[in-house]
Amino acid sequence: MKIILGGPPHSGKSCLRYGLKEAIKSIPASCYPYVITACPDGEGCWFQEAYSNDHELAQQLKLPYKSKFSSEKVEMWADWVNQSSEPLIIIDIGGIPESSNEQICKNATHAVLVAGDLEALHPWRAFCAKLNLQIIAEIHSDLHGTTDKPLSISDTDNVYRGSVHHLERGDVTIKTRPTVIELAQLVVQMENHPKYSIMGTYNITVEPDNILRLKFGETSAQNDMLVKEAVQIITTLINDGKVTGGELIKLNGPATIPVAFALAHKLNHLYQAVAVYDPKLSKYVVAVAHGGRYRLGDLID
Repeated sequence: MKIILGGPPHSGKSCLRYGLKEAIKSIPASCYPYVITACPDGEGCWFQEAYSNDHELAQQLKLPYKSKFSSEKVEMWADWVNQSSEPLIIIDIGGIPESSNEQICKNATHAVLVAGDLEALHPWRAFCAKLNLQIIAEIHSDLHGTTDKPLSISDTDNVYRGSVHHLERGDVTIKTRPTVIELAQLVVQMENHPKYSIMGTYNITVEPDNILRLKFGETSAQNDMLVKEAVQIITTLINDGKVTGGELIKLNGPATIPVAFALAHKLNHLYQAVAVYDPKLSKYVVAVAHGGRYRLGDLID
């Protein structure tokens, strides 16, 4: 999983990054959350605790790392995201959903959005939709609040929403906030989920002999959600190296027509041929072919 932290400037993204990382580390048997700082503010993972101990020194130490976006840095950060193979990666990015951030995040898989006003997240939702990033949660950054609002999942878009109070520089207690702990537990649950999904509308698993097993989830959903989840799962499988491309991929299991088209679009770029199982023929039928060994309509055991 490669999770971006997105949202407007001065929303507390870096503070949330610190709290989320520390909360994940405290969960038994969880993967270590590897953090990529892909923004030019100079505030790495070290900054929160350093600022807590000495405000002025922390500000001085970050100055050599503070800069503006440049094409060289954007390319470097994008390469870090693309090449990183750790199971759980958190990516802290700049506060504007622009082309530089698109380049950095194009190989990410998920997003947690944070803002002082959730209405300000409209462009960030469009940003995630454009890059096929599954939004895990939207967090209200309640700077002057005194309590958190627990996470709850929306029936309309399957996004978790809640609030975290006082995301402030130097406040190391952020890692103990109830909603931060909830979010950490949710991320770990997703990372450990064998089907790469928490929405439960559609399932895809990788089996031997280049077979993708398709199955509807336990939650009923219309095609708008089915397509989103199917694309998110296959994208995550590709990014995690579970679906790598090659000569042939075989699909076995039920799919609606929109889901089948969406999966074919993703796999068409990776494989010379895509075959779909026909239970009446008890064989796979080649439905996509780019020449080579297989032709359209070929039957495969």
